Amino acid sequence: MQERKILTIVQFVLVAMLLLPVMACADRQADHDKGASGSKPARVFEENVQYAELFSPVPTNVDKGKVEVVEVFWYGCPHCFHLEPYVEGWNKNKAKDVELVRMPGILGPSWKLYARAFYAAQVLGVTDKLHEALFTAIHEQHRKIRDEDSLVRFVESQGIDPKAFREALNSMAVETKVARAEELGKLYGITGVPALVVGGKYRVLNNGVQSYQEIFDVVDFLVDKVRKEAQGE
Repeated sequence: MQERKILTIVQFVLVAMLLLPVMACADRQADHDKGASGSKPARVFEENVQYAELFSPVPTNVDKGKVEVVEVFWYGCPHCFHLEPYVEGWNKNKAKDVELVRMPGILGPSWKLYARAFYAAQVLGVTDKLHEALFTAIHEQHRKIRDEDSLVRFVESQGIDPKAFREALNSMAVETKVARAEELGKLYGITGVPALVVGGKYRVLNNGVQSYQEIFDVVDFLVDKVRKEAQGE
């Protein structure tokens, strides 16, 4: 009787050992199937709905092999202010072959002061000190920064040399950058901000998206499209 019990246990153990590889394969297949069905599919967006092709491609200003994403903004625009955290988040996690280029929009004479401010900060290497601070001052603190003197006073409050900033603000280098930004805005067909242009070929249509986050879903879609086109796909 005891021998029969031992024999039964041994048989059970042998059968279990034989079944283990089969069960493991089944688990792996189940995991694979789950991943295939549960993974988020790549979204496809429509031309003239979520994005538009530019009338004519615009040469980019990034190294060969990189995809340029231009963000056109204006410090006085509340939508640009609210988009900024999404820009920052996307920029931190973007692919290595993608480069973000910020460009001030100039849709009227009064927009030029903030464009000059952006490029003066860039020339002095203090963009990190000024960019977010200026947005916050205008839209959260409701500071009236509408002329050169009030701008220079604000810059000084941020620990930036006011004399150096004023000189940069009125320099030929900054004037050249502002003129180029104004020209590019026309080539991109910009009629409002914020605007995002990918690869010098495509512009995101804000009216066709449902959220700030979706703007960058469209950007990523267009980045991939530009990559494939560069490879002749």
